[in-house]
Amino acid sequence: MKKYRLFALIAVFVLVFAFAGAALAEAMPPTIGALPAEPADNTPKGYIWAAVAVCVAIILPGIGSALGVGMAGRAAAGVSAEDPEKGGSCLIFELLPATQGLYGFVIAIFIAVSSGILSGTFLELSTASGLSFFYASLPIGIVGLVSAYFQSRVCCAGIGIVAKQGNGGMGITFAIMVELYAILALIISILMVVNIPVAA
Repeated sequence: MKKYRLFALIAVFVLVFAFAGAALAEAMPPTIGALPAEPADNTPKGYIWAAVAVCVAIILPGIGSALGVGMAGRAAAGVSAEDPEKGGSCLIFELLPATQGLYGFVIAIFIAVSSGILSGTFLELSTASGLSFFYASLPIGIVGLVSAYFQSRVCCAGIGIVAKQGNGGMGITFAIMVELYAILALIISILMVVNIPVAA
């Protein structure tokens, strides 16, 4: 039960972070620092939501992958201490939960470039476009967090197979089945990001 509290706390954090970003956006003046003034009907609120989207895409899957790699790493270290020859097989299981963090990184880069945060070009990013980037970050953010954690549990079981049988082939198959949902979330997030209209 304690493990699920972590996911609840993270979800609350994301919501508070998003609403704090919205409140900040409402209070912002029409210009930020040295950036050129935007049209009166197009304030920088969209950039704040795009920045929140980048944070969601990188933080949530990153947390899931860090937890997953840590759990699998502890199990792999135990098996390797008993039989160092099995360390290579265990390493595969430790690496699998890390992929969700990479997926989140890809989406964060997509959003940062598409929204103009990293492109070096000042784009007319409306609030609606910024919110669209935020919503596009949610599939990989939430699914990446949850799937990395549960994949790590399957990987720990796979490491147990390696410890007993010396070969974790079926365990890898079981772990990849959990990976499938992170891949689907990645595809959906990519499709959403690339189809968000942004005026140059």
